[in-house]
Amino acid sequence: MVAWMWGAVVMAIVLIVAGGITWWIANGCTVAIVGAIGAILGGLAALACLAILIDPETALRVSPILTVLSAVWLLSWALASGIRAQRLARAVPAPLAPAQAGPAAGLAGSEPAHQSRF
Repeated sequence: MVAWMWGAVVMAIVLIVAGGITWWIANGCTVAIVGAIGAILGGLAALACLAILIDPETALRVSPILTVLSAVWLLSWALASGIRAQRLARAVPAPLAPAQAGPAAGLAGSEPAHQSRF
């Protein structure tokens, strides 16, 4: 029973760390930050469940459920953030390729005399 308890504690802490890393990597993306906040709060709730509940069997049933739900929450919002970022990247026009220059394009004397270089 003690090994199960420590396993639940470790998984809750891993979830909190994953939420923190997601927040850190998010760079201001609100979609990813929502997922990170949910994961951190879910991990803290799982830890609180293990610490507060008097009945260890109930705590060991509720804590993994909270941990799994929070992990699914984080994963779904992280995927939504990636999809949103991909759509935004596709909406930005690609930079134009440089025009194919002829062999005399870089020569100083190749311009007609009536045109200014500036």
